[in-house]
Amino acid sequence: MTPLVRLHVLFAILLAALTLATAGCEDAATATSPTPTSPVTETFSGQLVPGGSAARAFTAASSGTASITLAQIGPPADLVVGLGIGIPQPNGAGCYLTQTVQTGASASPQITVPVDAGSYCLRLHDPGTLAAQAAFSVTIVRP
Repeated sequence: MTPLVRLHVLFAILLAALTLATAGCEDAATATSPTPTSPVTETFSGQLVPGGSAARAFTAASSGTASITLAQIGPPADLVVGLGIGIPQPNGAGCYLTQTVQTGASASPQITVPVDAGSYCLRLHDPGTLAAQAAFSVTIVRP
């Protein structure tokens, strides 16, 4: 290899090294991922049939307090049903309830519990008070 070729090879190697060394030094803005807003509010609505139940799984992204509000049930508006919170069964076949109440609709949460980050579920069921199908709306507030 001639001295001139060696000089060109050396120059190419130095140029490549300089390019790699300065590649991370650009003055670009740092990308940030969106910060999740906490608490999160979601609505679960549907129809509850006599003798039936309805369940919904949800995830708490962090530790905090979860609250469940049966906001609407009926007609008639004065129905009382079972409302519970728990942990989803591993096979997806239901909800192991850890707390339940018999309640009518309210603007205030009927269930408020501390939770860790993880999967939870709620279940609404007819304790024998429904004579016909009834519409419901449940509000879930979770961290």
